[in-house]
Amino acid sequence: MALLRSPLTWLLLALTVALGGWGWSATSAATAKGQVTTLQSDLKAASDRAKEAERREQLKDTAITTLTTELTARDEATQQLQGQLDQLALTAATRADTIKRLKRENAELKDWAARPLPAAVVGLLQRPALTGAADYQAHLSRPGTLPATAGGPGQ
Repeated sequence: MALLRSPLTWLLLALTVALGGWGWSATSAATAKGQVTTLQSDLKAASDRAKEAERREQLKDTAITTLTTELTARDEATQQLQGQLDQLALTAATRADTIKRLKRENAELKDWAARPLPAAVVGLLQRPALTGAADYQAHLSRPGTLPATAGGPGQ
């Protein structure tokens, strides 16, 4: 008991408690520093993922804009081609009506239209049904595709 009454004992005891507290706080600080480092790396990884997601979204938006523009251009081209087709059909119908009318009105034209086509013209008009570029090339590569000329180049 005499030992507890000595001021040196109390001083040593206080010093031990202080060193223990300091060691505990140092360990706590190291643990906290490790947690902060982990949280910082997690935050950086999350930031990188967010930037990558934003970049992917921008690429998707660009693709959508491009596809929308192409679709609009194709629709406009389709409408233009349909208008041309309608105009050509009208022109063809008008020409057919004109030819019918002329046949009725002109006897010479009627006789000319009733005559059969020459064999060379019929040969040019007859060709097999072609279903692709390869068939077309094979058709053109066959011998006798075009009739031989009867005369020279001056004919």
